[in-house]
Amino acid sequence: MPDWTQIVPDVTLLQAVLWFVAVALLIGIAIKLWPFIKNAVAIVDALVQLPALLKQVAAMKDQVASIHHETHKNDGSSIKDAVDRVEKTTERLEEGVVGLHGRVDDVDRQLTALAREDESIWEALDRTDPEADLED
Repeated sequence: MPDWTQIVPDVTLLQAVLWFVAVALLIGIAIKLWPFIKNAVAIVDALVQLPALLKQVAAMKDQVASIHHETHKNDGSSIKDAVDRVEKTTERLEEGVVGLHGRVDDVDRQLTALAREDESIWEALDRTDPEADLED
């Protein structure tokens, strides 16, 4: 067994016990205060990262402003204005197509009527006797 008087000279037993109690007390206090120390370190870390976060927020703010500009009506250059123009043009084209369908239906009915009339003329022509007209 080592001789403690050579390792730690001039230390009495009372001093050693007091040092042991002091170290144990400091360890106990550190254990009790650990959650608070941990939170304090997290807060300091967050404060260190705050400037970078503020830069990111400023960049996002610019992006949101750009998106807002494009999705709301303005002087005609936004996507919203372009979509409105496309919708109006589409409605006009749709009305025109409906009108063309109506005209095509009318032409189809007229063609059907003309085909029937043409058929009846050909039938009447086939019923006539061309030789009877020559004998007269």
